[in-house]
Amino acid sequence: MPPLGLGYLAAVLRDAGHDVEIHDLACGRPTLRDLARRLIDWQAEFVGLSVMTPNFSGAKAVAQMLRHLPARPHVFVGGAHVSVHPELSLDDFYADAAFVREGEISVPAYIAKVEAGQDPSKVKGVVFRRNGETVDTGPADPIRDLNVLPWPAWDLLRPERYPPIPHQLFVRRLPVAPILTTRGCPFNCSFCATTWLFGSKIRRRDPQDVVDEMVYLTERHGIREFHVEDDNPTLIREHIDNLCHALIASGRRWLWKFPNGVMVNTLDDELIALLARAGCYQISLGIESMSRETKVGKPVEHARISGIIAAAKKVNMQTQGLFVVGLPNEDEPTIDRSIAASTQLGLDFAHYGTFVPLPGSKWGNEIHQAGADFANINFFTASGRIPHDPHLVKRIQRRAILRFYLRPRILWNLLKMVKLRQIGGVLYTARRYLLG
Repeated sequence: MPPLGLGYLAAVLRDAGHDVEIHDLACGRPTLRDLARRLIDWQAEFVGLSVMTPNFSGAKAVAQMLRHLPARPHVFVGGAHVSVHPELSLDDFYADAAFVREGEISVPAYIAKVEAGQDPSKVKGVVFRRNGETVDTGPADPIRDLNVLPWPAWDLLRPERYPPIPHQLFVRRLPVAPILTTRGCPFNCSFCATTWLFGSKIRRRDPQDVVDEMVYLTERHGIREFHVEDDNPTLIREHIDNLCHALIASGRRWLWKFPNGVMVNTLDDELIALLARAGCYQISLGIESMSRETKVGKPVEHARISGIIAAAKKVNMQTQGLFVVGLPNEDEPTIDRSIAASTQLGLDFAHYGTFVPLPGSKWGNEIHQAGADFANINFFTASGRIPHDPHLVKRIQRRAILRFYLRPRILWNLLKMVKLRQIGGVLYTARRYLLG
């Protein structure tokens, strides 16, 4: 998917008077040599590198390439991984500065200080070195009013040019674009770093501004489906109600869904019907485990799941369950019972992801206390640092995927949604999930 974080950063940097390019190595798959040539030709003065922990090794390869450019640019790093480990990241990625959490205010302010030859230590949310000493300017306040931010620099991202394998592989229409309507989440789930990264207070955009951005993407970039990437989009009922009414009032036939997990506790028949009227055709339920004894840091009302699925079926809305295999506080029998129960819910789709010890999450931080091995963390292979045998976790995940999807109705629904130009991506993803 187009990287929304880089899109927002590019937009605020252009507003500050800078010429900006975005190079997403997941789109078009340029080689490092190609990227080096472009940076040399463009004579880039500043290069920012966005790092998530599962992309650690690839980011390090890019950072090593930047070191050997004839005229080395000023390199700064940011993103989820860097936000948790800024000082380590200065060394890991040979960086001049590391940005913590949201960067739309701190990055332009830092660059302005450096360009003017001034001390950047007054810019919050930055870690850098001066005369061999680490300078940590302290945390920056979250951006309280998201409406002050420009839209992502969509002309640089070009979402219509992305490979047809978005966040959730199976879609109704292509091309797809992601969109954010809120940031933050108050539920500090033990396996998730969102609350640490974006804060516990949910900050909202004006629903009409969201609709205007969707209209722009439809008319300028030919986008035919939207994925709302909020981490907790339905928690504030007033916000999701207003967004749905704004979409309905626009008079357009929208098609969109929630690829991230929606909290079971926030849904009811009335909201599901409203979502369907506004064009939402699929909701993903953040269930994690069907075991009522498994605590993940948020409430999950298991008794309501069947009713929510039934309400969705009444309005022809698809449902997907999101489950985590190999949680630190579950044993193999508990996992097996959870998977068995998940196949009886009547879901249309299910995602069984292995537990990933992400830095910034409660369980991830506990596991990494004894030492970090970031290069071996990814979303396809069970980590060797989890409490369970990673080979066992992978076998259970494979068994769960096959058990759920090798059923005639489910398999038929899946095949109906696959587009011809997605076949390569589907086969690649299936192989990675099944084999690691």
